[in-house]
Amino acid sequence: MKMSNEEAIYLAACQAGGSPYQPKRVKFVEWWNEPVLKDQKGGKFCRRELIQNVADTDGGAHVDPDLEEAYMDLSRNNSLGWVFSKGDIQEKFKGKPELACIRQIAHETILSLEEIAPEYTNA
Repeated sequence: MKMSNEEAIYLAACQAGGSPYQPKRVKFVEWWNEPVLKDQKGGKFCRRELIQNVADTDGGAHVDPDLEEAYMDLSRNNSLGWVFSKGDIQEKFKGKPELACIRQIAHETILSLEEIAPEYTNA
């Protein structure tokens, strides 16, 4: 997230100036399936679910008229619950949290490729 006196927006950690967490090596299956996002309704999302929902149902391959309820709440109904207040005005954060997560997942993938197969990156 990035906040100023004027607005608040969802951004990937790599776009917002980094993350307080140091990356660690984990097995792919753990990285792919470990929950990375939790909403106020108790919905948990792992990288795999975020990628599959965006790619398969929400405009990647097509838009599915019946999105999974937890993903619908995340992407459309502010189930994270974050609001920005300026004076008496409250509004949802700008941007889409699921797309900020996708950007971070891409960044993590690139870092891994740079480490294990630098010949395939521009590093």
